[in-house]
Amino acid sequence: MIAAPTVRLTRRDEGRRVAPVLADAFIDEAALNHWLKQGRAKERARAGFFKVAVEDAVHPERAIYLAERDGTPLGAAIWLSPGQHAFALSPARQVALLPRLMSVAGLAGMRRGFALAAKLEAYHPALPHAHLVFLGVAPHAQGLGVGSALLKDRLAVLDRTGTCAYLECSTERNVALYERHGFEVTGEFDVPGLHMWAMARAPRR
Repeated sequence: MIAAPTVRLTRRDEGRRVAPVLADAFIDEAALNHWLKQGRAKERARAGFFKVAVEDAVHPERAIYLAERDGTPLGAAIWLSPGQHAFALSPARQVALLPRLMSVAGLAGMRRGFALAAKLEAYHPALPHAHLVFLGVAPHAQGLGVGSALLKDRLAVLDRTGTCAYLECSTERNVALYERHGFEVTGEFDVPGLHMWAMARAPRR
């Protein structure tokens, strides 16, 4: 029997361990492929995006959780607390990030990314909520309960504090995973080549 992974909150200096796990996990994720560079530049673009995402591009106060077994990273999740918004950065930080975003998305990709982000913003619950921005499991560890372990760890805390959880996803397989953990589909929409689901979970007592 395979031991359950250990889930813990990462330190600020552990981005180099987290970014490769998420980059590998999201290799075929439709929402990222919608705006990041594809073709021969795809791998480099995805790696570059997650490098800045785990630094502070998602939010300076984001919380990153790492699932490990015997010290080997298997999966990671990026959460925002109620009141925090993904990519809500200072004007100076936004300007500093533009060249890096251009390098991973190009001008057309950036436009698609900003349009998608604006569309998703309208589906957030009105109630204060924690936002699961990214949850990914390394390909070799998928199907072994790593994603569930990452979810259960954080959802247990949200249940104790009476906090709603919210996420977006782009595959029916992930919709089914999140439904098993109490999430419900609260909205859906299409953009060219992409279907998105918005999902929320009320805290359990």
